[in-house]
Amino acid sequence: MLKILTDIKLSSFNTFKTGGNARFFCNVETESELIEAVSFAKENNLKFYVIGNGSNILIGEDDFLGLVIKLSIKGIEIESRDKDITILSSCAGENFDDLITFSIDNNLFGIENLWNIPGTVGASVVQNIGAYGVEIKDFIFSVEGIDINNFKKFNLKKENCDFEYRESVFKKNKNLIITKVFLKLNNSFFSNIEYISLKEYFSKQAVQIGKGELKVGDIIKAVEEIRRNKLPDWRVLGTAGSFFKNPIITEEKYTELLLKYPDLPKYNAKIGFVKIPLGFVIDKMCGLKNFRLGQVGLYEKQSLIIVNYGGAKFSEINSFANIIEEKVFEKIKIKIEREVENIF
Repeated sequence: MLKILTDIKLSSFNTFKTGGNARFFCNVETESELIEAVSFAKENNLKFYVIGNGSNILIGEDDFLGLVIKLSIKGIEIESRDKDITILSSCAGENFDDLITFSIDNNLFGIENLWNIPGTVGASVVQNIGAYGVEIKDFIFSVEGIDINNFKKFNLKKENCDFEYRESVFKKNKNLIITKVFLKLNNSFFSNIEYISLKEYFSKQAVQIGKGELKVGDIIKAVEEIRRNKLPDWRVLGTAGSFFKNPIITEEKYTELLLKYPDLPKYNAKIGFVKIPLGFVIDKMCGLKNFRLGQVGLYEKQSLIIVNYGGAKFSEINSFANIIEEKVFEKIKIKIEREVENIF
């Protein structure tokens, strides 16, 4: 039977380390427990919110008078295998690194560039996580879950998930709770090192690697080292990784900015648009590198990241983010978007 706890401190359940208490809290390990938890909330006229590892949320400092549901459904299985491709299923509560480890142990490849992202499998699909030239959508076969409006199960093929840059139908429609993800992975390893930081890493490591072909372990090691040198350790500092999205702008707007900032990099986006690195905008164009107010600041090695250096509340972090948004708009007339979601 589902166990519902009371007055649970939420700062222990998110990487930003913010939040008051949840009046009710439960850990669900099966689909039936998820339905039971949502039913409890509806029967008692309570607001409710579903979380994974809390690595992409910013929780308000006031107590939440509803129910927080931590999704912890576990299990990874190989569903089918042919000559080139294997369909693998993972329950939503699995840690993403555990999924990658399982895949590699079973000689399945493609998602290794996403190593070391501190989240669950379900949340990775909601967010359409991406890193080092790979997005999770590239390997989605289908997504299964429960529509908590009517408690009916759904199974959406990749093409019906509305995946975009850090977006999905699940992010837009909070009633669709993912319980299982089906991935289409490669039976053979093909290294993907076109992303600039990986390319630079392996260029510097050429002596050690020699002329031999890269192995998946080389990719894991490279990603781990790059992330360690560039990103704060969420176990030590309060952070949710990249707080903002890199802006996608029209080619005309990019040409306009280039006249004043000739070093502004760009990356391919959909036709007629380009993506620009917000870290460059914040550092070079807005002059905000290492900007800090009290216990909240931009991370010294990557200005896309906001850090809680200790004890900062939701209101302080949110106000700091507002300042960054205002200063970017003031400088280049672009409204930047957040990756991190404010809740409560």
